[in-house]
Amino acid sequence: MKGGTGSISRNGLFGCGSARVASGLAASIVLLMLVVWSPEAGANEAPVVSNVQAVQRNDDSGFVDITFDLFDADGDAMTLQLFLSDDGGVTFPIECLSLTPPPGSSFTSGNNRSLIWDARADYPDYDGDYHVRVQADDGQSSPPPGTFVLIPAGSFTMGSPLDELGRHPDEQQHEVTLTRSFYVQTTEVTNQQYVAMAQFAYDNDPPLVTATSSSLQDNQDGSTQELLDLDSGYCEISFSGGVFTVDSGKENHPVKGVTWYGSACYCDWMSLQADLPKAYDHSGDWSCNAGDPYNAEGYRLPTEAEWEYACRAGSITALANGEITVLTCGYDPVLAEIGWYCGNDEGWPSPVAQKIDNAWGLFDMHGNLYEWCNDWYRTYGGDETDPIGSGSGDYRMIRGGHWNDYALYCRSAERDVGIPSSIRSHIGFRPVRSTF
Repeated sequence: MKGGTGSISRNGLFGCGSARVASGLAASIVLLMLVVWSPEAGANEAPVVSNVQAVQRNDDSGFVDITFDLFDADGDAMTLQLFLSDDGGVTFPIECLSLTPPPGSSFTSGNNRSLIWDARADYPDYDGDYHVRVQADDGQSSPPPGTFVLIPAGSFTMGSPLDELGRHPDEQQHEVTLTRSFYVQTTEVTNQQYVAMAQFAYDNDPPLVTATSSSLQDNQDGSTQELLDLDSGYCEISFSGGVFTVDSGKENHPVKGVTWYGSACYCDWMSLQADLPKAYDHSGDWSCNAGDPYNAEGYRLPTEAEWEYACRAGSITALANGEITVLTCGYDPVLAEIGWYCGNDEGWPSPVAQKIDNAWGLFDMHGNLYEWCNDWYRTYGGDETDPIGSGSGDYRMIRGGHWNDYALYCRSAERDVGIPSSIRSHIGFRPVRSTF
């Protein structure tokens, strides 16, 4: 129920190799995805696009035939948009407008639906490798940013088997069911993304934050929690004269030195910008939607269960792409393919989306930076539905390992914790948003 991935005919405009057409437009698509956002809270289910395929015609016309399956559980009519990515699928900023049927046409659920894209008409001078996304809208609400993908509701085995290399005792296996689908950002939040939202929060009337050259602090509901340590040796964001900036060349690196509160606030800024209710209570214990994160309408941090479910992407192995082979900093060819750790790091976190993604289109779930989760730490119980972690505690969950960590700490089941106010060079985050 996620956006489909596909391999396109090598002799086509979108090929597995490098295809060329006379006008100069060329593209090699390795990933085709996805779906979109629909609903008002409690109203209906989001539409789903899957099994996307694209093939250029052999008549030198530049036309690309795109087929896909389209489904809306509520039977709503949908409109479609086609977007192009030139950064490896991290963002999809380029809308393709020369379509048949034209943008705004009505589609209903069904298999083998189709679009024809006149690639030459839209982008006659482009030359490179691209990803494409089919996005459906049933008119219920605006979609989330193009950096999010839909993760379907479902069940999985959380934790690790007894014989998994590097296993820790608090990873007891148990069955978890997640009853609500959710959107998750494909990458860790980058410095540039954080700066854009911090500027929005600072410029808001009244301001949602206060800032000096050394610190960014919360300014909602009486809270003054530190969100980002701007004068630490590893922060790549600065503030001066009312403007946030990113160190040159670090725009696409994941933000770090951000506290748990700074991560939760970012989610709330996204919600407020999108005219959605914010998820977190800044005046009290910072609970998410009064202790019911799955039913929060706005953006939030993933629960620990959602994080592992998204990381595994249907896998049952130690890593989303296979088994782990080393525990420390030795070279692990499986982990090195999908993540950054002490065996292949470059002495610093790497730009996002430089390794392969998992089966659900998520990058850097193994290594690069640990990621804050919504939950307080607790020991696992038995089988559960929509688990939410402890009601309070001293430590919030962090998941995924980091760039200078041993390989074993980058496994899907590995659990670790952080003090919510802690500022570290190895912790970042990615937001999620529930569907209804």
